[in-house]
Amino acid sequence: MSVLYLDNAATSDPKPAEVVLAVSACMRDANANPGRGAHRRAVAAARIVYEARVRLTELVGVADPAQVVFTAGCTDALHLALRGLLGSEAGRVVCSAFEHNAVWRPLRDWARRTGGELVVIPPGRDGAPLDLDALAGAARRSRLCVLTHASNVTGAILPVAEAAEICRRHAMALLVDAAQTAGHLPEGWEAMGASLVSCSGHKGLLGPQGTGLLYIRPGVDLPPVRLGGTGGNSEEDVPPADLPERYEAGTLNTPGIAGLGAAANVLLRMGLPARRRAELDLLDGLLRNLRGIPGVQVIGPAAARARTGCVSLTVDGWDPARVADVLDQRFGIATRAGLHCAPLAHRTLGTFPEGTVRVSAGWKTTPSDIEAVVRALDWVARHQEADVCASI
Repeated sequence: MSVLYLDNAATSDPKPAEVVLAVSACMRDANANPGRGAHRRAVAAARIVYEARVRLTELVGVADPAQVVFTAGCTDALHLALRGLLGSEAGRVVCSAFEHNAVWRPLRDWARRTGGELVVIPPGRDGAPLDLDALAGAARRSRLCVLTHASNVTGAILPVAEAAEICRRHAMALLVDAAQTAGHLPEGWEAMGASLVSCSGHKGLLGPQGTGLLYIRPGVDLPPVRLGGTGGNSEEDVPPADLPERYEAGTLNTPGIAGLGAAANVLLRMGLPARRRAELDLLDGLLRNLRGIPGVQVIGPAAARARTGCVSLTVDGWDPARVADVLDQRFGIATRAGLHCAPLAHRTLGTFPEGTVRVSAGWKTTPSDIEAVVRALDWVARHQEADVCASI
């Protein structure tokens, strides 16, 4: 049975052919350490890294490529930012109620180690995913605000530009987790006004796993948390002061970066506004049809434009994990069930501890794919879990 892949919020699939070819070519023709040595393969590897950085900064809306650091993923980028900004000092940090464990766990660890105060900003009373008035109230005497740009559970887009203005007025740093929006939304990172922005390379950016980015706004003082070889300033016992080398200790994932650079080329040709329009068309159809199925409850914003390309749902009388299993085993549809590494979000939404079924479209998802998952969920909703699972 062929697989209809609708788990793109976890990892995008398929990867563009250019990405696969770029990874292979890099390993064949530039299998050397970038920034180390002057032989032709090392120079070729360094060129791959530089060109990928330039293309990616153009894609995400950053003027100076040196301000974007390559990381091993969004979790790695977030740890670099959080450990560097917070260190071992106490204080107050605020975050949204929709943070992924890649944010929540490091913040909880910081609070336990230092006695720091962690304030969770609730959703707005009007259904907005963030209460901006509550954020403004909590911003006083706070060191840092951490916000996901969009929930990985519902796709709800948070008002990061408005939050950035509040943070600016209170001289508070803002770290944005753009794992779910990079490559999806055309909004540029510098235009957000955030101090730092992180993302993974393997989701909306269409790159390989094990890649990520961290944007550091000029003037942000971020001590490095990982020290080691950088290929330059080797005579010194401290890391170089210049970006991006200051934060790229150790050998970079050059094949992954080659693939990520190729993916950026694909997205630049496609155009993020065009990609967003196509995504909204799919979301409109999915939301409209799901709300017509008795027993299916859609979680999150009603309007497609308030979301990225993922939708969480529950089916009355069914455990979400069982729904996902039936979609996979009976219909060949890959989705994601459970807590999505975001238990705080599910507690906020009232879907803890079972979680939800998440359907997330990708760059190759078609209207017929959406019709197929709607038909499958309609079938599930018209049957009893015990009867169906006994027959599998």
